Amino acid sequence: MYIDDLVEVFKNTVSDFPELNSSEMISSLRENLEAKKYDLQDEGLIEAILREDKDDLIEPLQQSLNEANNSEDIKKEAINIFIASLEHLINYYYNNVIGKHFSSS
Repeated sequence: MYIDDLVEVFKNTVSDFPELNSSEMISSLRENLEAKKYDLQDEGLIEAILREDKDDLIEPLQQSLNEANNSEDIKKEAINIFIASLEHLINYYYNNVIGKHFSSS
């Protein structure tokens, strides 16, 4: 399931930050992802992102972690940054991959 894969990517990305790799944070991430209620098309795009562009998903979070000087601030924002990156990539895929396919038909 794509949510498990996304959670695993998040956990690997924050492995050096125990406060972000806590069961509470992981549960919160899982709840936030489930609340998005991605449709089948989005799920397909997420699978493609995980396969082809995982680095683009984790890079914004890694950058924020490197710049964070207050662990409470990053705890509040880590999930939001991760999901925002995911949503940006979904939109990118939708507009550039699917949109081009239909516009060239």
